[in-house]
Amino acid sequence: MHKKITERVRWVGKIDWELRRFHGEEYSTHHGSSYNSYLVTGEKTALIDTVWSPFAGEFVENLARDGVLDSIDFLVCNHAEPDHSGAMPELLRARPGLPVYCTANAVKSVKGQYHQDWDLRVVKTGDSLDLGGGMALTFVEAPM
Repeated sequence: MHKKITERVRWVGKIDWELRRFHGEEYSTHHGSSYNSYLVTGEKTALIDTVWSPFAGEFVENLARDGVLDSIDFLVCNHAEPDHSGAMPELLRARPGLPVYCTANAVKSVKGQYHQDWDLRVVKTGDSLDLGGGMALTFVEAPM
C-alpha cells in the first residue's frame, strides 16, 4: 500500500495500530503509530528508510505488489534504529547489491545490528544524491 504525497513522493510505510509503547517505556501512545518510509522518484528512485522488522515481509511484498521493488536504485537510511531500519535485511535479500546511503554513525549502527556486508556509502551534511529529472536529495546530519 502506498499513499501519494506529490507526483514524485509516495509514502510506503506501515501503520501499527497496536503499538502502545516505544523506545522501551519512554514513550506511549493510545492510537498506535507509523513507521515512515518514502519513495522519491526522478529518473532514478530512492527509498527513504524502511519499517520495523515485524512488518518487513509485508513491507517488501507491498513494494513488489505495487510494482516498485525492482525500480528502487538507492536506499537512504536516515535513522538506523530498528523501527526505521528493521526491514533492511528483508529488502536487501530481495534486492542484493542495492547501495545504502547513510552517515558514518549509521554505518556503525547498521553493521552492529545486522552483521551484513552491504554496500554502505557514507554521506555527510551537504552531500547530495542526484535522482535525475530535476530531483536531488541533499543530506543533513542530525544526530540525536
